[in-house]
Amino acid sequence: MYAGAFPSVHAPARRRRSPSSDPLKKVTLQLSESVVEAIKALVRLGEAPSANVFVEDAVRARLRERRRAKVYAAYKEAASDPAFLTDMNADLRAFDNTLRDGLAAR
Repeated sequence: MYAGAFPSVHAPARRRRSPSSDPLKKVTLQLSESVVEAIKALVRLGEAPSANVFVEDAVRARLRERRRAKVYAAYKEAASDPAFLTDMNADLRAFDNTLRDGLAAR
């Protein structure tokens, strides 16, 4: 693959967090050769500012997906819990009453 094979999409430069808020730590990882080459190609084409940024963004995205899946699993569990549903419906009725307090009688 050569650099002109795909149109270049330049990613905006990404500033790193200051060392005091979230310091960077050097780690060693093993990735398959095809993944490394694909990342290098993206950097060469300007679609990623650097391999480090690309990998960190990918890991953050995966972590976000995992957190979201846990939240949705908790929602699903709550939706099948009769005690939770009873409490939630009572809260909704209380809010409905509160909203009606400010409305003029028709």
